[in-house]
Amino acid sequence: MVSTVNMLAVFGVLLAIPHLYRIASFVWLYVLRPSSVKRFLHGPKGGAYAMVTGATDGIGKATATELLRNGFNLILHGRNEAKMQKVVEELRARLPEKEDADVRYFIADASAGGHDFAKMIEPFKDLHITLVYHNVGGSDTSGLKLDERTEEDVHRMVNLNALFPLFLNRALLPYLRRNAKSGPVLVNFVGSIAGDIAPPRLAVYAASKGFLESLTRGLDNDELFFDDPTGVRYTYLAVGAVNSENHEAPMAVSLSTPTSETFARGIINRAGCGRRRVAPYWVHAVMQYFLQDVLGDGMIDEAGAAEMKSLIARSKKGE
Repeated sequence: MVSTVNMLAVFGVLLAIPHLYRIASFVWLYVLRPSSVKRFLHGPKGGAYAMVTGATDGIGKATATELLRNGFNLILHGRNEAKMQKVVEELRARLPEKEDADVRYFIADASAGGHDFAKMIEPFKDLHITLVYHNVGGSDTSGLKLDERTEEDVHRMVNLNALFPLFLNRALLPYLRRNAKSGPVLVNFVGSIAGDIAPPRLAVYAASKGFLESLTRGLDNDELFFDDPTGVRYTYLAVGAVNSENHEAPMAVSLSTPTSETFARGIINRAGCGRRRVAPYWVHAVMQYFLQDVLGDGMIDEAGAAEMKSLIARSKKGE
C-alpha cells in the first residue's frame, strides 16, 4: 500500500513539473526579467536605428515612441506622407530630450504589389539598423465571406499582412547581417492570435499571420544553423485585442484589451528575451495558454464566431 502511494506521489510530481516550469517561466518573463532592449544599442558613431513599419498610428506609433525614449534613432514607414510628418512632429514634441535623435521615414502602400524594395531601402542601407518591427498589417470587420470578396481585395490583404514584410525583410537581410557583426540584431514580425484560432470571416487574415509565424521559425533557423550563426534573430509577436485608433471599431480598454501605449511597453520589455514566439502583453499570454492547452477546438470556434458577430455588428453601427 505504501509503495503504491509513493508511486502515485512520484507520478503526481512528474506530472506537475511541466506546469511548475511554465509558471516559473511566466513569472520570470513578465515580472522579474529586466528589459534587455539596450543590448541592441550598439554600432558605430551615430547610434543604432530601429525600423518600424505601419508607424503612423496604433501599435506602430506607440512602439516608435518607446524606441525613441530608449535611445534609438528611427526609420518609420507609413502610407500617407502628411500623416507621417505629423507623427514625426508629435514624437519630437513628446520627447524633446531626444531632439538629437535621427528620425527618418519612407512612404509605401503595403497593400499594393510591385514595389522595388531595393530602391525603397536604398537611403537607409548604410545605417546601423539593429531592430526591425514588421508591424504593418490589418484585417476588416466587413463580414464578407471569401467568395464575396474581389480578387483585388484578397491580393491587398495578403500583400499587407504577408508579402510586404516578407520582401522588405529580404531586401534588408544583407545589411542586418553586416550590422550583427558588432552585436545582436532582432527582427520582429507582428502577428495575431487570429492566426491560431482562424475565426470566421477572417480566414485570409488569419492565414497570413500563420504564414508570418512559420516564416519567423524558418528564417531564424536559416541564421542559426546554416553555416555560422549570423547574429540576426527572429521573433513572432503574438498579439491579442488592443485598443487602437486605426481599427474600424476600436475595442474598449480593459484588462484583456490594453492601450497601444501599454502594449508597446510590453513589446520593448520582451525584446531580446530569446523566444521565437512571445506574447508581449501578459494577459494575452494567459489567454493563449488556455486557447492552446485547455479549451477544445469546438469551444474556441464557437466563441470566435460569437466575437466576430459582435465586431461586425458594431462596425456596421459605426461604434
